[in-house]
Amino acid sequence: MSAVKIKESNGFDIRWKNQQKKTRKTNKKHDSFFLQLIWVTPAFAFLAMFIFFAAFIVFKNGFNGSPMFLFDWEFSIKAFQATLADPTFQVALKNSLLYVAVVLPVGMIISIGVAKALSTVLNKRIFSFLQGVFFLPYVTSAMAIAMAFAFIFDSNPGGLLNQLLTSLGLDPVQWMTNSNTAIWVLLIFGIWRALPFNIVMLTAAFMRVNPQYYAAASIDGMKKWKQFWRVSIPQIMPMIIYLTTMGIILSFKAMPLGLFPTEAAAEAVNAQTIVFWIYERTTGASLGAVSYQKSGAASIILLAIILGVTILSRIATKYLSRRYK
Repeated sequence: MSAVKIKESNGFDIRWKNQQKKTRKTNKKHDSFFLQLIWVTPAFAFLAMFIFFAAFIVFKNGFNGSPMFLFDWEFSIKAFQATLADPTFQVALKNSLLYVAVVLPVGMIISIGVAKALSTVLNKRIFSFLQGVFFLPYVTSAMAIAMAFAFIFDSNPGGLLNQLLTSLGLDPVQWMTNSNTAIWVLLIFGIWRALPFNIVMLTAAFMRVNPQYYAAASIDGMKKWKQFWRVSIPQIMPMIIYLTTMGIILSFKAMPLGLFPTEAAAEAVNAQTIVFWIYERTTGASLGAVSYQKSGAASIILLAIILGVTILSRIATKYLSRRYK
């Protein structure tokens, strides 16, 4: 009888100890969860303040038709109608679309050519050293680069490029004060700005291609240019897709502040972009006419355009992934 009691007592002790272990583990999980929550709370607060709340304000202003928009809200699409009817916004939309259509493909073609050339002459050790040099223009302040371009393409005779033209016996060009040339300066700036990141990423992608593929193609008698199209391009296609998607988004977000001193200066030569237009209607730095409703509507229009292009890019990505799998 005593032996049975001892066994029952031991069984109870074991069950109690197991329950205590489970309780401690549960408490540790809860403590770990709350500790992690404490660490991520500042990030949540940052997202709530500068992203979610900002998005709420944009939609609130964009769909607000009340004349007392700061204190009252009335659902309306008048802001969208006024924005789309604004000639300056129409020019900004056209320029942003032209920016995407020109900067992205031209920059990608140049980047692929340069990256392929670099990957054939550089070994991995040399590239590791020069990677920082290639990447330096990308991490340099966009404002500093824009101001440097503004100095190079200065319309005055003292501008760097005009000095070169004068030394060759040519007449100076009104680069930044002529609507026919200002937009091309903007496109050249966009292409140059996108090159460093693309070249570094594509060069690394080319250098990761297995050399045995090229050796097998050479044994089969495939020419170098065919190897480029049938071996190199399919192998780096995921990187091309990634850079294209990012390039589309960044191109729509282009804002040539620094290249032009103000948005009004860009408007004077029809070289404004959508983001520059929104910035001006939000701050009113030079026009003196702040329009939060128009800037909100324009932001929503830009969001819809980027969303649509991203969906199309996603469809193209799936197709190319199956094509070059």
